[in-house]
Amino acid sequence: MRVAAPLLAALVALALPFQAGAVNGRAAQCEITVRGERIDGPCRFTPRQRGSFDVAMMDGRAMGGAISLALDITGSGVGEVRSFSTAGVRAQWGSVRRLDEDGACWRGADFTICVRAVGEPPAAGTPPSPAATAPEPSAADRARSFGARCHMGGCDWYIQAPARETGQGSDAVPGRRIEVDERTARSEHAGDYPDHAPPGLSWSPERLELFCSTVRPAFREANGRWTTLPLPEIFGASEGISLRYLKACHAAVGDDPYEAVAGLGYRASPQAGRDFPDFDALVAP
Repeated sequence: MRVAAPLLAALVALALPFQAGAVNGRAAQCEITVRGERIDGPCRFTPRQRGSFDVAMMDGRAMGGAISLALDITGSGVGEVRSFSTAGVRAQWGSVRRLDEDGACWRGADFTICVRAVGEPPAAGTPPSPAATAPEPSAADRARSFGARCHMGGCDWYIQAPARETGQGSDAVPGRRIEVDERTARSEHAGDYPDHAPPGLSWSPERLELFCSTVRPAFREANGRWTTLPLPEIFGASEGISLRYLKACHAAVGDDPYEAVAGLGYRASPQAGRDFPDFDALVAP
């Protein structure tokens, strides 16, 4: 029986030891604070069963002397963290608890681990400053809102304005460069997730820059670099930014990113998950 390439890669990753899994994981954004030292930036995120995961910084920076971390879920909102050094030495960092005010973060006795989907705003769910608030949307606008990622009791909501084209790709990498003004908010839910954002949330403005391309779909990071998406493949850590991309780049797609991407002509690419220093590099052959 022939195994499809994405499935084969997943099976191989599961068979590898932790360090290899972290290196071959998916792109994410990490903020690691260890005894007052903060390490943040692009990282590799490898999800495991029951919400456990592994992380390693893409640029190889150490996190409190560790090149990779493993967070093992042991109960509802709690877990244990292990570290791995460059010499392959394992160490137990201790227990962590998921923060109620920011579900992307886990706090231990003297360290904090935050892992966010690429493109996800930091500290989702914390009250925005008065200078970064957006007006309460109308009922009609809320009916257009979509949950870019609903998991672990919370939803990140987005309302997009019509996209503006700001550039074109190249002959080698065709596509449209666009920017989209968004409003975003977060809600917490003890039961089922609603279809659209409930009233009474605190909304913040954002601007999203995208390259709409079936050859090399990508979004622009806050630091100006461009990161490619793995479309048509979608996984947990890229679910939110993938749906935001699909909504902005393709008219009338639904709210389920796994269904929305079907039939749009995307092909798996070895460039998936790669970042580029600027737009010219992104569209170069």
